[in-house]
Amino acid sequence: MSAAPDRPAVDRERLAASAAAALGLSRVDLGEELGGSSRSFVVRGRADGRPVVLKLPLTDPEAAAREEAALRLATERGAPGVVPLLGVGEDPPVLVLEDLGSAATLADRLLGDDPASATDALVAWGSAVGRLQAATCEARPAFEAALAEASPFGAPDVDGVRDAVAGAVAVLRREAPRVHVRAGLDDAAADELAALVEHLERADAPRGLVPGDTCPDNALLVAPGDGAPDGVRLLDFEGAAHRHVAWEAAYLALPWPSCWCSWRLPDHAVEAGLAAWREAVAPAVPASCSAADLAADVDAAVVAWTAVSAAWFLPSAVDGDHGTADPARDHVVPRRRALLQHRTRVAAERAAAGGAWPALADWCGRLHEAAVGAWGERPLDLAPAYR
Repeated sequence: MSAAPDRPAVDRERLAASAAAALGLSRVDLGEELGGSSRSFVVRGRADGRPVVLKLPLTDPEAAAREEAALRLATERGAPGVVPLLGVGEDPPVLVLEDLGSAATLADRLLGDDPASATDALVAWGSAVGRLQAATCEARPAFEAALAEASPFGAPDVDGVRDAVAGAVAVLRREAPRVHVRAGLDDAAADELAALVEHLERADAPRGLVPGDTCPDNALLVAPGDGAPDGVRLLDFEGAAHRHVAWEAAYLALPWPSCWCSWRLPDHAVEAGLAAWREAVAPAVPASCSAADLAADVDAAVVAWTAVSAAWFLPSAVDGDHGTADPARDHVVPRRRALLQHRTRVAAERAAAGGAWPALADWCGRLHEAAVGAWGERPLDLAPAYR
């Protein structure tokens, strides 16, 4: 696989030597390069005959710190459903991971043609995420310490959401009026969004460790067994956080706010996945948080993710919604205008139903109406497996 065009050059010999030192070996042989991105170089290797994967961060120190801290913590605690960390090199700072082979992902199932298989994978994903959160519900101090140790220039926000929401507010104030003047994010909605985040991150909220970018293509479907009781291994902890468990449930409910394969899911499949998640995450939920409280928090997280993802997508949606930079993937990636219309409608309904966030319900409704008025109805299709 060719390197990303804007990625720094990698000294493969130094990389192999760093990985070997991390494993206490004299040598690691590098093989084929995997996907990676402009932020990381990912390559297969063999360490004393054992297949491994090496991941070298390149351009984002915060993402590198979050991933190292989360994988160290998960490995030390034997947390389920996480790609096993075998070692950490120092020069350069490479992560040495177990090679899980060429297993299919949840994204593969959703983009396939078997709805039953797709729903089974959603259920496994929900259970795996909830089980990880439950296993790490009391690990916030340990994650904070690990994150600080891995962050030479100061540890970032441990929950990973406050900065994202604050940044979204600034973008939305600028971009939403470009759809229509009535779609602008007013002070009442912005204040309510800040209050919503504080509510979700309250002191007694149920919390757990999560990858952050908990997307379908970061969920490998493996054989169930030790370390992966649900048959799922979660990858890519560059956005790792220890936060309210509802943020990840909302990933499924919306669905997939940060993901390229964020097609709509049928209600029965969403509920099946959420039911599995609720059962698995139950040990992390204190008695003070009732089932109704947890459901309301998931609704609140759906509203927050809608605002954050609207900030990501509005500029390209307004400027023509021309699709992806990769024509080969364009047919499997939803268009921004359809995503915005779907998410703002869902968020308006959920915010209004609970009654706790009236200004946000009003703003989401106004943005939805403005988007339909500007671009016409743009329905978001079901994931291919459900068509």
